[in-house]
Amino acid sequence: METSYLKVVKSLAPGFSYPNFDAFIDNLNNQEMEWYATFRAHVTNQIEDYDFEELVDEGVRTLLPMKTLAAMAIMKEGFGWGDAEMINECKTDLRVRHALNIDELADVPPMTAMNKFRSLLDEFKKNTGIDLMAELIEKITENDGPVKKLGGGRIMLWAMRVA
Repeated sequence: METSYLKVVKSLAPGFSYPNFDAFIDNLNNQEMEWYATFRAHVTNQIEDYDFEELVDEGVRTLLPMKTLAAMAIMKEGFGWGDAEMINECKTDLRVRHALNIDELADVPPMTAMNKFRSLLDEFKKNTGIDLMAELIEKITENDGPVKKLGGGRIMLWAMRVA
């Protein structure tokens, strides 16, 4: 599944006729990398451990990487990926790992962690009526910057809807 305009354009080469094609591709590459860097700076790095400290499993803090899983949930919804696609993108695309602040391939959470995280969020919302992801979206979009709230729990990072 193609996930970017850049991949589609690259697939057209070499039959694609465009003056300065290499410069065009370099420009697209730079724009795409800038998007991932912006996601990391303005979404992933804005998530704190305490944003999810209420999520407890029988009184013991879970060992799940909450910050990473929350950023993955936002990115996954934005791209319209399923859990398996999200994990695959993390494993195969260095830009995605960079955006999510995942340094090592071994640090990519398994799909079971994503399911457990979603389950903890749902259980917490059911018990308290508090939607922690909605609160996170509010926090991320409260300052002026490239991340804007669209309403309905959706945000926009520049021209791309990400959640």
